[in-house]
Amino acid sequence: MKSAIKNRIVTVAVTLPLLFILVFLLPHFNHLVLNILAIQASLLGALEVAGFFRKQGVPVSRWLFPLLSVTLPIVAYLEITGIVQPAFSSFWLMALFILILIRGVPVKKEKDLANVLQLTSSSLLIIIYPALFISYIVRLTGFENSSIIVIFFLSLPIANDIMAYLAGMLLGGSTRLKLPVSPNKSMVGFIAGFLTSICVALLFNYFFPALLLGKTSYAVLLGAVIGLLTIIGDLAESALKRSAGVKDSGKLIPGRGGLLDSVDSWLLSAPVFYYFFKMIYG
Repeated sequence: MKSAIKNRIVTVAVTLPLLFILVFLLPHFNHLVLNILAIQASLLGALEVAGFFRKQGVPVSRWLFPLLSVTLPIVAYLEITGIVQPAFSSFWLMALFILILIRGVPVKKEKDLANVLQLTSSSLLIIIYPALFISYIVRLTGFENSSIIVIFFLSLPIANDIMAYLAGMLLGGSTRLKLPVSPNKSMVGFIAGFLTSICVALLFNYFFPALLLGKTSYAVLLGAVIGLLTIIGDLAESALKRSAGVKDSGKLIPGRGGLLDSVDSWLLSAPVFYYFFKMIYG
């Protein structure tokens, strides 16, 4: 337990200053450095998802679809910089889906047809998770005041995760939900994380009132929705890991596990956060 806490403290101590440097000191070319890291994260995450399928004996391409998945955040970056038209991402996603479906057509032996459904469904998930969701973090860098918006987004799930972990560890013993996907999660932890997201949104609204048009109701709504999706995103990734029979998605980050273990709570939140700002800014 002490080792796990120490590793988390070290990870947070390294991550937060790094994010500050990336967002505020290196905003050039629509946060190019940050977006390069997002593209790399998409690849690492897709490789971990492919690993889940291999653990279950599902036939997946080791590199093809993980590499294709990173084209989604790349296309998102090309859109916000004006290099390609905004509709291109929809076209490209459709093209990837068509490619996946075509792969099942030229099988040479009838017995190989038994693998087509697994190959198609696994390839679709590798393409979408996490790259499609990360592409919306890339899109956040296209907004005016993008540095504040990006740090606002990152603060919500990070603060949620920290408070949920601390509350669950210190006070959640009797409220463990014993969910099959994550037995150690507690109701106290969920509530603490959820309320923390709302508080963070209110703080940003107070210090940067123009961000949410000065409306407290927007801050509460956004904080509540992101708080809920942060929890669901964490549980969804845990379900994938449990299904694959692994505890961690990888060994990339000490005290956290793989790449997906560290960004799972961000993924479902990113599209909602992006479209929320897209709607209020017209």
